[in-house]
Amino acid sequence: MTAPIIKVNRYVWLIAGVAAVGVALYMLRGALFPFILGGALAYIMHPLVTWLEKRMPGRNRRPVLARVLSIFIMFAVMAGLLAGALIVVLPPVVEQFRLFIDSLPVLISDARVAVENWNRELSGAIPEEIRLQIQEAIQNAGVVLVGAAQGIMVRTIGVVSGALTIVIGLAALPLFLYYVLKDREKLVDGMVSVFPPGPRVHARNVITVVNHVFSSYVRAQLLLGLVVGVLVFIGLTLLGVKFAIILAVVAGVFELVPIIGPWLGAIPGIVVVLATSPEKFFWVVLVYFGVQLLENSLLVPRIQSRALHVHPVLILVVIIVGSEVAGLWGVILGPPLVVAGKEVFDYFVEEWSSTEITPLADPEVNGEHVLRTDQDGSAADQAVADDEQAQVASN
Repeated sequence: MTAPIIKVNRYVWLIAGVAAVGVALYMLRGALFPFILGGALAYIMHPLVTWLEKRMPGRNRRPVLARVLSIFIMFAVMAGLLAGALIVVLPPVVEQFRLFIDSLPVLISDARVAVENWNRELSGAIPEEIRLQIQEAIQNAGVVLVGAAQGIMVRTIGVVSGALTIVIGLAALPLFLYYVLKDREKLVDGMVSVFPPGPRVHARNVITVVNHVFSSYVRAQLLLGLVVGVLVFIGLTLLGVKFAIILAVVAGVFELVPIIGPWLGAIPGIVVVLATSPEKFFWVVLVYFGVQLLENSLLVPRIQSRALHVHPVLILVVIIVGSEVAGLWGVILGPPLVVAGKEVFDYFVEEWSSTEITPLADPEVNGEHVLRTDQDGSAADQAVADDEQAQVASN
């Protein structure tokens, strides 16, 4: 009787711990924006910094200097790219975005007129009841879309409404990013050191699992967003569709939202082509459909195959709840948080269910200690495999 009771108590404490972390994140959500941005940038820059560090002359004699120089080189490259974007890319994007917002009511109205004309032309083939339903749906579509967008933006702004907190956080962002990249092993050691020697190995594994989930998710979504945005821009530009830059940016940003994001990102483009060039409607739909087909058949299996390990229905629920709690940030960050929580829960359930835990001899691979050696396809296993491959490559 004692063993089952101990296992139940462990599950209760684990669930309570996950709930406490969730409550803490919710209470501190207004101050987390700079750290979220810094974490995303760190995940992007970390492999590049590591690549530079390995090629620095004399890195074996002075490893700290090699890492610091690699970080500053990456900072210089990022600053140059940002300056180029601000000078070359930002002005036309801002101008086109302003025109798009000013024209949005007219675009929605013209799109409704175009569909109503099609409706009249096909009136003989479509029953009256269905035609009335289509007309009512079109009339309400613009109001619903604008209202939903405004609601999400209001909640997003509300989450990050502390102006002083945001200013201080953004000012400290470069310093935060520098220390995360420079002292990542020390940060892990510091977090793990607060645990007693027994649970310490589990703490390192949990950090490995969470880090793997977030790094895979962030890099996969950003790369998918960039590729989709570029492809949509090329397709719409070749078709001569107005606001091609804005529509491509919208498609790329919505790509950050799993499952439903790509389809939501196509709605503005369809509205614009209905309002401005209805004769191109079929070709624009074909562009979006072709991009999604390419993404789902080639890009997602290669880029995002191991980023999310939960059922799509759960992801949809998380997206809806996240939009209500934290606006856009909840939509973007909700899925990886839930996936990380699930993987941590699975890790502890499997470890507690096993009769024997065989820890490695305090291994350290790229600053991360790992325990899991079984192969069940979870994020913990993938994290261990990735770390072992990185160790072999570095040797």
